[in-house]
Amino acid sequence: YAVSSATSIDQAMNQFAASTGVSKESLDSYEETLKSIYTNNYGESFGDVADAMAAVTQQMGDLDQTSLQHVTEGVFALSDVFESDFNETLRGVNQLMVQFGISSEDALDLLTIGSQLGLDYTDELGDNIAEYAGKFAQAGYSAEEYFQLLKMEQKMAHTTLIK
Repeated sequence: YAVSSATSIDQAMNQFAASTGVSKESLDSYEETLKSIYTNNYGESFGDVADAMAAVTQQMGDLDQTSLQHVTEGVFALSDVFESDFNETLRGVNQLMVQFGISSEDALDLLTIGSQLGLDYTDELGDNIAEYAGKFAQAGYSAEEYFQLLKMEQKMAHTTLIK
């Protein structure tokens, strides 16, 4: 089992390095992050975690290991609990951060609350945010105001469906 596990980690780290361009010399800290995320019960395999970490790195650039772990675990949790697509959720988180200048924690909180309130009724909340957040930010809305508008839209759509 130990040999199999070590091989899986090596394969996952090679995959991560190939996907992100991170040098072999820098992989040790990423390997520790990968192990920590997997040990915290996220991802189906080391390869799954490596893919998720690579996606976060590709979307958000070089993050410190704590931030990389926080974002990866947060997006995994949202994706698992609300059965949303990992990459779409990640794109939504990233756009909230970029467009509204908020932290990853605040972006993840907004997506969590939005999903709890049923704003993902089309199963595309992350994708919609990734596509439209910039327009609302340019119009002067805050991230919280943007979600209030989404909430009003959801209520209007639900009311229309009932009629």
